[in-house]
Amino acid sequence: MTRILDLPLLKFAMVIANNEDWTDAWTYVDEADAPISLAGITLTMMLRTIADDPTVQIVAASVSGLVNGLPQNGSVVSGGDGLNVVALSIPKVSVGKLSAGEYVFEVQASGDGQTRNIATGPVTVNQGVVR
Repeated sequence: MTRILDLPLLKFAMVIANNEDWTDAWTYVDEADAPISLAGITLTMMLRTIADDPTVQIVAASVSGLVNGLPQNGSVVSGGDGLNVVALSIPKVSVGKLSAGEYVFEVQASGDGQTRNIATGPVTVNQGVVR
């Protein structure tokens, strides 16, 4: 049994540049500040220009292979001492294909027959100067 139903939906903004690796991490804790373990939970992340856009710009998952028929160009994994840290890693080669502008991201968790959104928000991609 996982703790998928204990995971809150976190909403936050991110800012990146299109000439660098995109690495971010965040934690899940309960009201008593105790870790909420992500053990046994599969993570999937997508980035689009708007939520309704059929074109996915970035696809990342904690398992290998296609995600909804799409190839991955990054990874999102869980770890840390309490297995409560989500770490996002998108290489520069993938980020470099993004035009400067506004995007939206979403991370889904799947486990125990449940799928829940656990992180979402806007992403600002700045034009990198060093190319």
